[in-house]
Formats: sequence, structure tokens, C-alpha cells
Amino acid sequence: DPAISTAMEDATGADAAKAAKRKEIEEKVAAAQLERKKLEEQKTNFFGEHQGITCDGCGCVPIIGYRYRCKKCPNHDICETCHERWDFGNGSMANGLAKQTISSDAKDHDFFVHKERGFKPLVKTQGPTKKAAPKLKPNDPCSCGSGKKLKKCCATAA
Repeated sequence: DPAISTAMEDATGADAAKAAKRKEIEEKVAAAQLERKKLEEQKTNFFGEHQGITCDGCGCVPIIGYRYRCKKCPNHDICETCHERWDFGNGSMANGLAKQTISSDAKDHDFFVHKERGFKPLVKTQGPTKKAAPKLKPNDPCSCGSGKKLKKCCATAA
């Protein structure tokens, strides 16, 4: 019957479309997770005390934490608190320092996490330390399994 075969072809096509959509979504999720991990690793390298840098939003010196720099302005740095207030262009942009002319419209700015050459982060990026194997003492049982003390067995061979 041609109607049944057409219905089966439609069902097979729908399953293939669902599988393709599922694969596309899985790829997007994997890319987003990789980007998030990269951002977290980057942020641990950028967290610290930025000597000689003044926040143009609130005027704090030095910036401690993350330093954000505007891509559109020639010399515009803000601290983490002012970045949260900026809210990716949806919030407000303060000019508490008032030393330079800065647009107070939040949409005029595009900030990124920044660090200078020679910056030393506060966060240690090393992994957990590994303990060394305990040192065997002369009266400990020998590691070869003979049941003798180390000083009477393998230590004399060395």
C-alpha cells in the first residue's frame, strides 16, 4: 500500500531530523561548556591586585579583583563591582573619578577582563601537591615480601 510506505518514510525522516537536531544541540552544549571552562581558567589568572590602576567608575585605587577594560574607549578601566553595575550594557555606567569624559550610557561600552604584562595573580593555579612515598626505616619490614627487616634484607644489597 503506497499510503503506508509514505507514512513510514515520513516517520523515518522525522527521526533523522530529530537525531540531527539532537546532535546539533549536543555540539552547542559541549562548546558552551568548553568556553565556560576556558573563562574560569582565564579568570583565575586575572584575579589580583592591579597596582597603579584606578577604577573610572568608583575611583578605587588599586583595583583588587578583576580588572575590566573597555574595547571602545581609549583608557577606561573599571573594577568588578562597577562591571556588575554595568550589567553587560543593561545597567548604569558611573563616572565617579570624573578625570576623563566617559559616556554614561552603558551601551556605549564593551568590557573584557584585562591584565598588564608582569601582573601576578593572587590565586595559585597549581594543582594539589602529591605526597611522597613514606621513607622506609631500617627496622621496617622489607618491601620485597621476605618478612625480614629492611636492614637485614635488601638494604644490605644496596
